[in-house]
Amino acid sequence: MLSDLIKEHIVSPRNQGVISTADGIGEVVGPACGDQVVLYLQIKHGVINRAAFTTHGCWAAVAMASWVTEMVMGLTPAEALEVDAEALAREQAGLPEDKWPCARLVSLALYRAVRDWQRGHSGDKGEGGAA
Repeated sequence: MLSDLIKEHIVSPRNQGVISTADGIGEVVGPACGDQVVLYLQIKHGVINRAAFTTHGCWAAVAMASWVTEMVMGLTPAEALEVDAEALAREQAGLPEDKWPCARLVSLALYRAVRDWQRGHSGDKGEGGAA
């Protein structure tokens, strides 16, 4: 049974769109379904201060991306790497099992966005982006 929180993200997704000044971008296309999730991160003073997403996917991908972008704001990139959208889908969101791969795509997009930022800021001790 879907949680009230995930129903809210289905009806009214947050943080949809492109961050043109993103410090990290992660893109994933699902091998089986073809769903695409792109996650954008803006990191200031070592903390994610803005996150957004675009997707060509089902309602579950939209809802989980919306929820995860809200969840990671205020976290360090290392903390964001610990967010497991698939576990959230199973344990808190109440997504049916056939939609868990959608959440897995969101986790992978987040991972790739953080890694993208890390590649570009490996020499600045985690203080990415402009002040």
